[in-house]
Amino acid sequence: MSRAALSTIIITFAACLPAQEARWIQDFSKAKAQAKAENKHLLIDFTGSDWCGWCIKLDEEVFSQEPFQAAAPKDFVLVKLDYPRDESLVTAEIRAQNETLQQQYEIRGYPTILLTDAEGRPYARTGYEKGGPEKYLAMLAEMKKHGDAFLAAMVRADGKQGIERAVALDEALAALDEEVVSSYHLATMEEIVKLDTDGKASLKAKYEAKVQELAMRRDLNREAQALDEAISPMMEAGEADKAIAHLDGVIKEPKSKLQHQLALFFKGMVIMDSTQDVKAAIAALEAAKVLLPKSPLVARIEQILPEFKKQLKDGDEKEEKGEKKDGDEK
Repeated sequence: MSRAALSTIIITFAACLPAQEARWIQDFSKAKAQAKAENKHLLIDFTGSDWCGWCIKLDEEVFSQEPFQAAAPKDFVLVKLDYPRDESLVTAEIRAQNETLQQQYEIRGYPTILLTDAEGRPYARTGYEKGGPEKYLAMLAEMKKHGDAFLAAMVRADGKQGIERAVALDEALAALDEEVVSSYHLATMEEIVKLDTDGKASLKAKYEAKVQELAMRRDLNREAQALDEAISPMMEAGEADKAIAHLDGVIKEPKSKLQHQLALFFKGMVIMDSTQDVKAAIAALEAAKVLLPKSPLVARIEQILPEFKKQLKDGDEKEEKGEKKDGDEK
């Protein structure tokens, strides 16, 4: 057989083989290093591979399909951060890494797909989308255009100082959706405000209020987690009185108004959970609301208070009817 004929057979045989499955990386540090070396972005899949229905559908309908397998790795290093119920599916090291990244990127639901640069800075967020691999790839391509604009502006910013840097950073954020900016780029907004100290570039006014709100929300989440970790063991042990005592200690000597407000809020919720003393719970929530009116927690309090007040009113009406009935019988 001639060499030309043999080459033809090999090429024909290779064409009949299925496309090689795209390799998903679990180690985030290695993924970032590869993205830097290959000048690619990261596509990060936060998934629950053995329990999340929408995650499984996304795998079946998009990620496992040949068009995605062939096209996506050209632009992205694929990263799978799995949160399975079967802990044997990931190593202890990867599990610890994933828990840290879940908190860092504030992942609240699955699947969450983040597109980031090689440093891990997000520029787009999505999840399951119906329509198959071609539609999904088109969506990713459009998102990547925004990512490229974001990165180009960030590169310009790296070579500048003062107001010129602030302007370039503003251009970088302007390329992104508002939700992505608010979720992942607080530090950049803080820097812009700092660089435009006198407000002459009108950037301080553009970002200052948002920075204050997001910083308060960040601090709120941190303090809430700390309080929750402190009282959860007490609540699980059926020791609500100890939890309330702990919260009263924080209320008496709070580190900040935000911590004070959270302790009052937690106290109201613990009271309702343990003793059903609606009046005391309402008093705690009302005090929390007045203490820091511009806190993001106020919106949550205003959702809860009407229900508590309705329970109080219903209870008073039942008590009043019971008293009238007893009076009639006498």
